[in-house]
Amino acid sequence: MLKKLIILPLIFLSNILWSQTENLSEKQEQYKDIEQVVVTATRTERKLKDVPVTAQVITSEAIEKSKMANFRDFMEQELAGVEFTNNGGHANINMMGFGGKYVLFLIDGERMAGETFDNIDYNRIDMNNIERVEIVKGASSSLYGSNAIGGVINIITKKLKKPLQISASALYGSNKDQNYNLTFGTKQKWGSAGFSAFYKSRDPYLLTDTEALKQEYTHGNIVEQKLSSTYIAGYTDYGFSPNVSIKITPKIQTEINTGFYFQERNTGGLDGFKVRDQFHNFRTGMKTSFQLRENSNLVVSESYDEYQKFDFYKLLNQKDKNYENKIWRVGSIYDVQLFGKHSLVAGAEAFSEDLFTFMFVSDGSGAKRDAQNYSLFTQQEWKLADAFTLVTGARYDYHSQFKGHPTFRLSGMYKVNKNMTLRGGYSGGFRAPTLKELYTDWFHPYGGGFQIIGNNNMKAEKSNNFNISSDLNFKKLNITLMAQYSKIQDKINANWVSSDTVQYINVGKTDVFSSEVSLSYRLRKSLLLKGAYTYVYENPQKRSITRPHTATVRADYTLDFLKKYAPTISFSGKYFSSMNTFGTADITDVDNTTGIDTHTEEYKIYYEPYSIWRLQLSAPLLFNFTASAGINNLFDYKTKFSSFYSSISPGRTYYIGLKWDLN
Repeated sequence: MLKKLIILPLIFLSNILWSQTENLSEKQEQYKDIEQVVVTATRTERKLKDVPVTAQVITSEAIEKSKMANFRDFMEQELAGVEFTNNGGHANINMMGFGGKYVLFLIDGERMAGETFDNIDYNRIDMNNIERVEIVKGASSSLYGSNAIGGVINIITKKLKKPLQISASALYGSNKDQNYNLTFGTKQKWGSAGFSAFYKSRDPYLLTDTEALKQEYTHGNIVEQKLSSTYIAGYTDYGFSPNVSIKITPKIQTEINTGFYFQERNTGGLDGFKVRDQFHNFRTGMKTSFQLRENSNLVVSESYDEYQKFDFYKLLNQKDKNYENKIWRVGSIYDVQLFGKHSLVAGAEAFSEDLFTFMFVSDGSGAKRDAQNYSLFTQQEWKLADAFTLVTGARYDYHSQFKGHPTFRLSGMYKVNKNMTLRGGYSGGFRAPTLKELYTDWFHPYGGGFQIIGNNNMKAEKSNNFNISSDLNFKKLNITLMAQYSKIQDKINANWVSSDTVQYINVGKTDVFSSEVSLSYRLRKSLLLKGAYTYVYENPQKRSITRPHTATVRADYTLDFLKKYAPTISFSGKYFSSMNTFGTADITDVDNTTGIDTHTEEYKIYYEPYSIWRLQLSAPLLFNFTASAGINNLFDYKTKFSSFYSSISPGRTYYIGLKWDLN
């Protein structure tokens, strides 16, 4: 019933919007965003308007306008359905009801090594080197295998387009936020060569409770936790990425990409003074493209990514490795156009992962585990009519622990006319338990102490995803409506199995329903308005850690009467609804008749709604310089108590920046 109550109004609204805008001229130009070439949804190049699978693109222009140095902050502010929480001091994503272990992150189509609390290290990502971010929401395992139950986020790095390109930028803000970027390169007849580097730093800061966190128990008891202070970690990051592309012949081209990243994380206070976390990353990859015929191509690629963590004892100037994750991947993709209308993509991949961590052996001495996966996949686009395209896809994965597993896709795209497109269909998903979930054996020293253990008898998670979307594109107006429903079987959670032991187990079924409405409207040449609203419902609700309602708004106003040096004023905000989280605790009662009684009782914690707003100014100057300034958290919101699912904003902060671009 809930699904009908939400899906039917979306379809009804789509029809109303179409009826009110169908009198617009068919000759009007659509937004240039839908002309973007994307690759993630089909693993071949397609214009966004022609992609038969629901996808979203964030352009480099949007990233540049945001003036954000941190990928986590940018994604949370830009996308209504994305929220980050603070788990153990590390960022933890939630996208449309799916956590980090269900969202596959890629850089130029390659997986990223290293995770903390099921999330990649978002600080690795150089914001200045992003050409676009492509997002496919919903299960995509038929193309990408494990970990793509909730969607795929592919970060496409910039490609050189001119004989000489140089840019440099600096940004300074509150809490000693610093961000410096440098890129340069050249494109010639033989190919191209480029280099990108960044440096970021921020001091740790303290969040102090003004109200107590309250645990409301089933039988009416309320337990208030003591007021406390929580440090939000600071960091020093730097990285660089050289790349080379060589045109061997007119039909053969090779690309080589490498990257190095370093972070030193300061948890703050006395602990941060004594011991720091250090993170090292090295990645490299090579991709060779062969144009076999005018309508067919073959791409052969390989990649390697290594991520390490160290305990750095600052006073002793010594460090100990406690984590190392290595992934290798080799693969090939063949695509061909058939009969001038249909297209076929087929590929094969071999993937291997090694993980070393002190959490694999109970005494903390460290051990190494590994897993391999081999896969074959194909996806076909059948253009059955000028207006209708049918997509079929299948993938077979053979995992060293879980053996064979097939996934499938069946979806379609119908172009009602030049302005309206409908998409929808079914996609399967699966997620093999991670090495951490299989083999962990670690004593957690905090919270009284308890053991966390893995479970190599678990089943792989499976999902069935159904989605529908509607796009309306006109000269001044773009509207997208989307709804999806996912049924997950054999979901894996870390659950208490005794008073002193947490174990990874299959906990059963979970249903996730989400819907999103987004629009972009250019009221006039100088004013652009954008907004989005997302609703998420999970069943069982008591497992959910998702705020059910989120929304974003943005207004960009350019003073175009100043012509070449016209500044742009941007006002944006994001709203997060309230939510409840649930847990259990051992309660001891003393009764004069029965004596001491210890039992487990459920409690809930209420998290208030809040919103974060930003105001910023950007203005072009002489000699290719651009100046910027802004206020983050304009209305100075601060959480009343700091916990896993509350805001980590320190309150109102400021920044100024300067960029020079020779293009």
